Amino acid sequence: MPKEGLEPSSCKAGHGPEPCASTSSATSAEFIITYFILYVKKINRIQLYKIMSKNYDIIIVGAGPAGSMAAFTAAKLGASVLVLEEHPEIGKPLTCAEGLSRSMVNNYLDIEPEWISTELSGIIISRSDSEEFKFKYPNVGWIMNREVFDPALARRAVLNGTTLKLSSRAIGIEDNEVIVDKSGERIRYGFKFLIGADGMSSNIGKWMGIDTRLNLYEIDPCAEYVIEDIEVDQHFANLILGEKYAPGAYAWIFPKSSNCANVGLGLSPIKTKKHTKYFLDSLIREKFPEGKIKKRIYACIPAKILKRYSGVNFYLIGDAARFTDPLSGAGIANAIKSGVIAGRNAVLRLKGKKDYFKDEIKKEILNEIMFHYRVRKAYLKLNERDYNEIFRICKRVFDGHTVSDINMRSLVKELLLSSPRLFRVGFNLLF
Repeated sequence: MPKEGLEPSSCKAGHGPEPCASTSSATSAEFIITYFILYVKKINRIQLYKIMSKNYDIIIVGAGPAGSMAAFTAAKLGASVLVLEEHPEIGKPLTCAEGLSRSMVNNYLDIEPEWISTELSGIIISRSDSEEFKFKYPNVGWIMNREVFDPALARRAVLNGTTLKLSSRAIGIEDNEVIVDKSGERIRYGFKFLIGADGMSSNIGKWMGIDTRLNLYEIDPCAEYVIEDIEVDQHFANLILGEKYAPGAYAWIFPKSSNCANVGLGLSPIKTKKHTKYFLDSLIREKFPEGKIKKRIYACIPAKILKRYSGVNFYLIGDAARFTDPLSGAGIANAIKSGVIAGRNAVLRLKGKKDYFKDEIKKEILNEIMFHYRVRKAYLKLNERDYNEIFRICKRVFDGHTVSDINMRSLVKELLLSSPRLFRVGFNLLF
């Protein structure tokens, strides 16, 4: 049967104002062009839908590692995905020490060489008085270049069909639509499923009825300077214990090269009233007096376990879900893992199938976080004498050795059983 609008049967001698051969040629050309367009549209109907539509299967708010990994995973499984990022550039502003453990992302993401500032092969542990020890830890992880890494993850998502909109700030949710402010214009995007990857100050969590508030016990302010023109061992991360620089937490020197490092610290506001800048400036004056400060970064790390981080049509992931490690402050690995887990389980939900989001999150992330939360609770009870005791025991265990893995539960057990004082503070961690 001829297609609508094409009437090859009318091409007979003596019919119409044009010669039959001319009409037949034009009709054939029109038929071929129309068929080609319909064929291309059929092949790319999903892609065209994603480009033109304001309705999506999944909307993800936030294009950090968590959001980009969720988008990549869901789009690869065939969902139409929109990512909304409030900043004009991905990976900026930087609010991270950029450390990433290799073991934490195994089976979730293959790290490309161009994403890395330096590869780590060991750790230096220091006290406030500059006494230190070091041990080799081959393939422990990397110091990433987040300004390259984050955009690369977003590009992977886009190449798999994700729609990404920058400078697009989510300002509300209404009737399964995200209301977005883009350069003063308000736009609505419809969703079937929503993923909040919008960081520590997550609005998605609040709008979906999650209590994401933090008290002083549940937050660690941090400060970090990117320092150049210094000398550091570019393959060893340096952790510094003690109240002199980081009361209630620790300081770090994470090398980005042999002459550049992220130098920072965290602290607990229940341990001191002084600002992080006071402590970091003191550390820099002592360690790197001639160093050039390239960038100053101030941020906060959440240390709270949410009672709820998902609902009928939404998940929270990454820092928005408080999946940051409450002991180390590390967040990149759990962002990556929670993003992958959220992406594939959101697609299951859309297909009407049983999802395993909570089960996977508990196994892969929360079990460790809950133990580290208890360790942090004990750590906040310690004083300088206790930090020195921890240093002494760790030096005995690690100094000059080569390790392939550090099991935190085993290390905590070793610390408690080696010190009566530490045992009294943290004996409940043994059970």
